[in-house]
Amino acid sequence: MDKIKVLITGSGSLYGVAVIRALLASQLNLKLVACDMEARALGLHLAHSAYLVPAAQYETAYLERLLDILIKEDIQAVFIASSKELHFFSKYKAEIEAKTKAKIFTNSPEVLNTCDDKWYTIRFLQENNFYFPLTIRFPEDAEQLCSFIKKVNFPVIIKPRRGTGSKGLCKIENFTGLRTLLKGQKDMIIQQYLPDHQGEYTTGICAGKNGKILSGITLKRYLHDGMTVSADSTGYTEITAYCQKVAAVLKPYGPCNFQLRLREGKPFIFEINPRFSSTTGMRFLLGVNEAEIMLKAELLNQAIPEFKIKKCSVIRQYADYLVPTEQLEQLENKSCCIFQPG
Repeated sequence: MDKIKVLITGSGSLYGVAVIRALLASQLNLKLVACDMEARALGLHLAHSAYLVPAAQYETAYLERLLDILIKEDIQAVFIASSKELHFFSKYKAEIEAKTKAKIFTNSPEVLNTCDDKWYTIRFLQENNFYFPLTIRFPEDAEQLCSFIKKVNFPVIIKPRRGTGSKGLCKIENFTGLRTLLKGQKDMIIQQYLPDHQGEYTTGICAGKNGKILSGITLKRYLHDGMTVSADSTGYTEITAYCQKVAAVLKPYGPCNFQLRLREGKPFIFEINPRFSSTTGMRFLLGVNEAEIMLKAELLNQAIPEFKIKKCSVIRQYADYLVPTEQLEQLENKSCCIFQPG
């Protein structure tokens, strides 16, 4: 089999490194090319070739640099490992694929907009008769605040409509705290609190063309500052099956993550992220290699068998890597590739 050339963008992110590690462990014959804004992004030094690129917000410059890399390296598939690049690739997907041989694994603008805005996420769940936490907007629904609190009781959750992780999220216990935190705010939601005594779960669904479900795995998360630091994979098949039903309606393309808690034994989704996640590496260790799955299904047209998920716990600990200083200097001075065996 000829080498499959794969580009991983945003390679310095937690899930960028996870994607590269997962693909390095694949039995497929691959050449991995990484790009990032910073020479000290670890993924650049794990891949076979590396490039510095402008920030995606400078669309014209980034697109020009990206096309140069894709053509020079004869790239066949692109994995996006930076949440800040998702809308760029969705916008330019057709143009990039027309000008290169690369297949871009990205979602439609409609899916991204539904998931980026937590209010739109709740509306999607409600309109399709899935479980969801009761939610109102602020300041748009300010007149409903008292009746909303009467219905759900304290505590409640307030958080920005857009954002990642736990940034801006607060658990509020009374009206005094609620009014103080909402003063002067906009683009917020106020949400029914979902008890955490049964834990919090993340379900990863990988989907191919037309939303075809390729894999699914649910992990019980143990969090610190909004980040998964440990996870269990034992069981949870009913949660996975439920999220597969949600994904079948949403029709994401590639990896998609559903964050949820249980209420009265039912899975209440409160966030959907249509991208790789901080648990991508954990899933790979447990037997679900989402990047490899996408290459097999979407590039090689191979059937994807049912996965045997390891019944284990994963504990995350950060590791230190040695990188030759000459590699850093080469990238900083030339913004060009480092050739490593592969």
